[in-house]
Amino acid sequence: MNDTEQKKAFLQNILSKLALFFPNQSPTYTLQSVEDGLEAREILLKGEDMLPYLQTAFFDDKIVEVELDGIPRVYFSRVHDHTPDLEEVEEDGEMVLKEPDYKSGDYLKEMSRLILLPLEPGMGNMHIRNSQKVLLRLFTSKYALELGTFCEEMILVRELPVLRLTYPVIGRMVPGVRAFRAKVPSTLNLLIIVFGKAKMPDMYCKAVEVSADGMSFLIQKKEQQLFRIGESRSLQFVLDDILYVKVTGIVRHVSKIRGKGGTEFRCGVQFELTTRAMAASIETLVATIQRTHLQELTVKSEALGIDLTR
Repeated sequence: MNDTEQKKAFLQNILSKLALFFPNQSPTYTLQSVEDGLEAREILLKGEDMLPYLQTAFFDDKIVEVELDGIPRVYFSRVHDHTPDLEEVEEDGEMVLKEPDYKSGDYLKEMSRLILLPLEPGMGNMHIRNSQKVLLRLFTSKYALELGTFCEEMILVRELPVLRLTYPVIGRMVPGVRAFRAKVPSTLNLLIIVFGKAKMPDMYCKAVEVSADGMSFLIQKKEQQLFRIGESRSLQFVLDDILYVKVTGIVRHVSKIRGKGGTEFRCGVQFELTTRAMAASIETLVATIQRTHLQELTVKSEALGIDLTR
């Protein structure tokens, strides 16, 4: 096989992977567009090219969208660590358990597997074990990164059930999938007052993400029943203990998502911005959140020696 034939076979193999994981878009791909996509880093094939995004998802605790077998039902998860078991060593004639020599997230550098927390809603955990393929979707400030992988098995990591997947075999960058959402960093003191209706009390909630179009915030499990999809709620932003801007939002979802600290519940709303001044205030807030988040990522990157993606 000459060089031209080898190159064609290589590109055909990539086309096959694109057809498997992105069947709706695969007719738009040609050998030339695949070659161009690889050069522009819009199609990712090398494990090391995907690694920074997976490391960012892990260290920045990002939500991962999960689709199974091409069915447009979205589940949610997070990248989890694959911490080795405690090691039994002898000290002063006694056997004791000690932490192994392992740094958080190091398993990702092996590029051999990917560990996810169980999916939410929970029915996804049954479906993923019988799935033929798994599509993961991560979001950056400008793109969605879609990764194709396969589920291997459910395993235990330090007695916690998790999903073990193969390391992604292909990825593609997709611009403009959704409006940019700024993640509220831990260093920013941003709260939301959700004003109660009728006899309902006001709620003080922690903001999670904010965009020009809407936002999500944490609620308690018992507060889920206080929100109805499609209803209008009044929201007051409180930034650094100062009242910032008051808006109205339409409830779009109430979701249960697993996190490193346990299960959390979120409410997502779509803003109804009735004046230009109100929209400008939200845009300024989003810029403030993103600037603070980028500063936090820079500090994490320097501490970890890893180039976390934006």
